[in-house]
Amino acid sequence: MAYNFYMSFFLFILLLIFCLTKKERMQRNNNHKKDFKKRPFKKRHTRADFYLPGNPDGVKVPDSDPGTLEKALKYLKRQMKDSDILFRYKEKAYYEKPSHKKKVKMERARAMQKKYDAQQRRQFGKNTSWLVMTKHGAK
Repeated sequence: MAYNFYMSFFLFILLLIFCLTKKERMQRNNNHKKDFKKRPFKKRHTRADFYLPGNPDGVKVPDSDPGTLEKALKYLKRQMKDSDILFRYKEKAYYEKPSHKKKVKMERARAMQKKYDAQQRRQFGKNTSWLVMTKHGAK
């Protein structure tokens, strides 16, 4: 009987020691977390922060962070592409004679007409009927 009592008492003491060490470990972990320094919060800018109202050719840079500058350049490129500024500058890179402009325009019109005719042939087939209006009605 005494053996069982001492054995259970010994197990109880071991359990207390284990619990204490577990609590100590948890406290150490919590202290470690308290010592951790968080990074400073950086404000994330929205698209509206970069645009200048009434000025499609420019953007503003809200702060001096390099990432913000890159983002502002990205928005500037998008604005220029949307407003066809780059296209106009590329067009004016060299002089084009008026006769050459006219020739290119006619070639483009012929190509579009050819494309449209092919589309109509595919859609309606080769058998197209013509309607002629006369004084007496359509024939």
